[in-house]
Parts: sequence; C-alpha cells; structure tokens
Amino acid sequence: MNRFNTKQRGQAMVESVVGLSYVIVPLLILLPFMSKLTGIQHRAEQASHYSAWERTVWKNRQPSQLPRRSGIYLARKSEADLARQIPWRFYQQDGNQIASSTNEQWDWSEHVHPLVEHQVQQGAAQDLQPLVKSNQDNPNNSDELDRFTRSSNGSRLPGVLNGATSTALGVISFMGFSLERDQFYRTNVSTQVENFYIEPFDELDLNFNSQSALLASGWNAAGPYHVKNRTRKLVLTNVMDNGVIRTAQRLMGILPFGKDLRPSSLKLGHVSPDVLPANRLCTYGTANCGG
Repeated sequence: MNRFNTKQRGQAMVESVVGLSYVIVPLLILLPFMSKLTGIQHRAEQASHYSAWERTVWKNRQPSQLPRRSGIYLARKSEADLARQIPWRFYQQDGNQIASSTNEQWDWSEHVHPLVEHQVQQGAAQDLQPLVKSNQDNPNNSDELDRFTRSSNGSRLPGVLNGATSTALGVISFMGFSLERDQFYRTNVSTQVENFYIEPFDELDLNFNSQSALLASGWNAAGPYHVKNRTRKLVLTNVMDNGVIRTAQRLMGILPFGKDLRPSSLKLGHVSPDVLPANRLCTYGTANCGG
C-alpha cells in the first residue's frame, strides 16, 4: 500500500485574510464613526446645560417692579434667540470668535466642526457631510435650528421646597414685594444622527437626547432704579414716607432739638443701592459693552 504525504500551506494567510476582511477593516471604518457619535452626544449635553445656564443671565420676559424710565439695563433674550446661539458655540469649527450676537450667516455644510462631519454614503466621490440629521424633508443649511430640536420652559420649584418658598414670598407679598416664581428651568436638546452605510448601522436611527435643569436667580435687577423699586417695599418706614409725615418733620425741625428730624436728615423709607462702576452700567452687546 502506497502512502502519499501532502503538505498544507497558506492556512495562516487564509486566517489573516479572513480576520482582516471581517474584523480589522470594519473596525477601522467604524471606529472614526463611533468616536464622532461620542462627540455629537457630548455637544448635545453641552447645549442643554448652556440653555439652562443662560437663564441666569438673560431674562425671558420683563421682570416685576421694572420702572419706566431711563437708566434701565435689562439683559433679555427670547428662547429662539438663545437656540440660534447653539450652533455657533458648540458645532462650529475651532478658532472662531464666539459672540452674543453675529451678523454672519450660518451654514451647516461649511461651518461645522470636523468631528461632526463624516462620509455616511458609500463611494469615493461622496464628500463629508454633517452627521447631525436635518429636522426637515428639505434640509436648510442656512437655518441654525435645522439640525437639532430644543425646548425650554420655566416653572415653579417642585416638591416641598416650592411650598416653603411660596409661603415665604406670599407673606412678604402683602408689602408689595414680589419675585418671579417660575425660574426653575428645564431644558431639552435632541439631535438625530445620519445612518451609516454599513449594516446594521444603515438602520440605526440614533437620536441623542440631553436634559438639564437649573434654578435661575429671580432677583437679577435691571440697574439701581430697579433695585430701589423692589427693595423699597420691604423698608418698614416706607409707609411713613408721605406728605403728612414730611410736614410734621418740617415743623418739628424748627425746634432746636428737632434738626435731625427734618426730611433732609431723617429719610423715611430711604433706599440707596450700591453704586456700580460706570463701565458695568451698560446694555450688554452694545458698543464698549461686550459687543
């Protein structure tokens, strides 16, 4: 009986080809895509935090006890204006100046950061495009709000804390003092991601949703006259600041021991707000004031 000895060669090569084809190459293609998903998620979280924190500076509406006169410096910005700031702050390319207002036109196809762009369709001729998906059937690259959705609403404090603060503010409200009670802001930013051309990522339909909550200050005053308008109601001698009492003060001031009782000396209900430097008394965003 004849025996034939044969040698098998190329097994390691076959294993290497299989490993490269089904493991290494797909990983090399997917890892950049996965890392950019992390970047998009991080930007959604930053945007939600930003939306809440901005309400500590910018008011959504006119506060209570705001006097009608000159010298009022109120930082006010609508929800839509705040939302339009998000792409400029979190999605644009590095090295660009961030301003509270800009006259430049936004473009999702030109201004976005490289970490937010990727080749989502197969073919060498396909250019990089934003990974964040448009909210519309016909994308509008010039619209800042085209690639994300945002909501923000102010409400009262939840739970027991709301009851305690409402009771305290209710007591002092009899004196005419009031603060905004709807300053607990909940914000939500949602971003949908374009599908990748490799299975099963071509049917991923991934959506990043981030929420934030913050109790903004209800006290922020619009200048010294606004401070005076609000705090004057809390001064107990304010009720004595009237014509009858001032006349009595003048009559008593005639007496030798009554000079300190004159209205010019004893100022009932007097409020003197701390004086700020002149360069801080301005409307932010104007010339020489952050503009």
